[in-house]
Amino acid sequence: MQAVSNTGRSGVLVLKVDEDDVNTVLMNTDIENDGSLKYAYDNFADAFSENILEYAFAYADIPRNQITKKQREAAQSLLKLHEIEKLRYYLEHDVPEEDWEPAFLRWYEKKGVLGEIVLHMFLKEFKNTIPLISKMYFKDSFSQEAKGFDAVHVSQDSLTLWLGETKFYKAWKTKGVVKGGIDELVEDLKKHITKDYLSEQYVIIKRGLETQLEHPQREEWIEKLSRPILLKDVFQYIRIPLLCIYEDDIALDYLKAIDDAVKDAGIVSHTATLRDYYDSINTFPYREQVQTVLILMPIEAKKKLVKCMLEKIWHMQNI
Repeated sequence: MQAVSNTGRSGVLVLKVDEDDVNTVLMNTDIENDGSLKYAYDNFADAFSENILEYAFAYADIPRNQITKKQREAAQSLLKLHEIEKLRYYLEHDVPEEDWEPAFLRWYEKKGVLGEIVLHMFLKEFKNTIPLISKMYFKDSFSQEAKGFDAVHVSQDSLTLWLGETKFYKAWKTKGVVKGGIDELVEDLKKHITKDYLSEQYVIIKRGLETQLEHPQREEWIEKLSRPILLKDVFQYIRIPLLCIYEDDIALDYLKAIDDAVKDAGIVSHTATLRDYYDSINTFPYREQVQTVLILMPIEAKKKLVKCMLEKIWHMQNI
């Protein structure tokens, strides 16, 4: 395993490990006034907000005079205003999570939309994909928070379907009652890559795709998704990206290290450790037949990243 340094098109994400089965990505960095290195949260938040419209509507044909309205609708579909205000209060006042309202804490732990948009960004920038289906369509289909896969993308240069899952937790490994992102991703993999679940999702995806007349691969995928589900065929064209965003000291170590070789060695060692853990707990029955890629994104503080995302969503809801 070797370190790389591939900055995506937006310039806010840097791919540091690019193996077939595991990737590690970091938020890009910038220089403070005192010369120290910091993570570029403001730049990241700008790119995050720029992706919300496409995440929500995919290839919907939006008239120019409706773009502002649709941006507002997209932001409003992510979080309700009262949810944002309560979450901002807890984060800005440094209220320990054990002191949050229990029902709100459970909601916060399950709310995955912020991580879904990061996965959307990653797939576009590093896997050359485009979204196949609007997440707003999933939401409308279930009349509640969007269910199904966290990302439904297709490759631009081949008929490859990317069915993604993401977890945005404080930890990558389960310890006691604290859930770990990698453990939960393996559970999602086992629940969602089944014949019954794929059959259900294909019906919803195909129905939504039929309304997106502008999608460049619309006809090919309507035809492909209309066929009877045979796993031996499906496994030939699907890829499963598993994004785990989590707090870890490696993110701070990367900032503090002066020598690039030391930075890279730390990231490679960290990636190898987490890949070994993933392999050790992965009881997914089709692991030899389905191509998965574990995408690791260590961050210095979940609270800090969530706060900058919330600010962008709040402003978009009020434009």
